[in-house]
This record gives sequence, C-alpha cells and structure tokens, in this order.
Amino acid sequence: MKKNSYLVEYAKAQVGKPYWFGTFGQTASKKLYEEKKKQYPKQYTAKDFDEQYGQRVHDCVGLHNGALWSETPTSTPKYNASQDLGANGLYNKAKKKGEIKTFDKVSGRLVFKGDSKQKTHVGIYDDGYVYEAKGHAYGVKKTKFNASSWTYWAQSPFFEEGKAEEPSKPTPKPEPKPTPAPVTPSKPTEPSKTYVVVAKSGLNIRKAPSASSQKIGALSYGEKVQVSKEEKGFAKLANRDGWCCIGSKGVKYLKLKK
Repeated sequence: MKKNSYLVEYAKAQVGKPYWFGTFGQTASKKLYEEKKKQYPKQYTAKDFDEQYGQRVHDCVGLHNGALWSETPTSTPKYNASQDLGANGLYNKAKKKGEIKTFDKVSGRLVFKGDSKQKTHVGIYDDGYVYEAKGHAYGVKKTKFNASSWTYWAQSPFFEEGKAEEPSKPTPKPEPKPTPAPVTPSKPTEPSKTYVVVAKSGLNIRKAPSASSQKIGALSYGEKVQVSKEEKGFAKLANRDGWCCIGSKGVKYLKLKK
C-alpha cells in the first residue's frame, strides 16, 4: 500500500494543471474531451478545453485517485473500478475520520467540504496547506488550510500514514584484514649471573667491550651486578647499559658470586 507522503508528492506535482471533471490524471485530448462532455455536459461548457490538450488533468477526487492508480506523478494511471469512489465514498470507507475540530493535521490526510450526509469536495492536507483540484476556472491549487471552510477529515482507506520507504542500501562488505607481517622470533635472553666487584678502587662502566671505549659510569667495591654476557674479557651488565672489565693480567675485577 502506498504511503501518505506519495499522495502529497503526487498532488504537489499537479499544481497549476487544469481541472477536468471526471478525470484522474489522464492526458487531455480531443478524444477525452468529447468522451467527458458526453458524460457530463453541464461540466464541459467552457471555451478553453482545447487550449489544455496535452496536460495532465484531474477533478477533486481524481487528484487522490490519480496518485492511487499511477506509479509516479507523471506515469499513465491504471483505472481500478473497485477503488473508484467519490468524495462521499472515500469518507464513508475510511476507518479513521471525524469532524474538522478533531483533525490531527497529519500530512496526507484528506479534508472535505460538505455535511454529515454528503461530502461535496475533497483536498489533500500537508503542513498547513491543502492541495485541491478546485474547479475548471482554477485548476489544481495549493491553498492555506485555514482559508477554506473544511468540515471533515479522514485517512484515505487506500493509503497508509507515514513516509514512503527509502530503498535499502546494500550492506557494505567488510574489507579484508591485512595479513600481519611475519614476526621474527627474538633470540632467547641469556640467563644473567650475579657478580661482585672485587676491585678495591671500583670499576669503570664502558660503552663498548673495550678499555678505550667511552666511560659512562662506575661501580663501587663490593657492589653486586647482573651479567648477561661475557666478551673479550668484558662483562655485559644486564641491569645497566654498558660493559665492565672482568680482570687484567691475572687480577680479577669482577668475581662470580657463588
């Protein structure tokens, strides 16, 4: 079932187009004029019908039926006799309706003129205005709701409240996760050993395992240090950033703690 929003969209697209009694969105032509004049001679006395050939035409209830029977505001309507109701029939068939004082002003509702027994005219309400095929001298107009004496309202039995559904957007496919770079296994850390500084004057800490390397610190006599590696007579300190000499000429500067 079509939505109220489409009924409003359709009616809005017809503003400025001619009113022809007994029509519902057909294209005006000589053939249509002759057919309708034969059906409704009293409604076809004006002299300007031939000037309106080629335009889309409606009467008041035809503005509603044109939306009902057309897929778009410009497509050819497909007549459905089972839905061909006048203003009175639309009101009587509606399940949600009432006097205008109870009107909840929902866009796409129908508003009527007339009394409790006979509805003589129908328009389509939208946000304080009404779209209506007002008569041959006026055509399809957009008028202020409060400017006319509407007496009743109804929700069309052939349309649903609400806005037309938007086409669903395709669910985006998740982008493939990048393959993680292979992790190069780190070399196992050599177990550290505890040494004690036995040089009475203490021991220099050097940047590299060399006696000529830059001095970057010092160790005191009796200080305990963790050694992770031995190289060229030097010990790599595990808990300090540097190297110190293990011994020289048979003299020990660092002694392994037992």
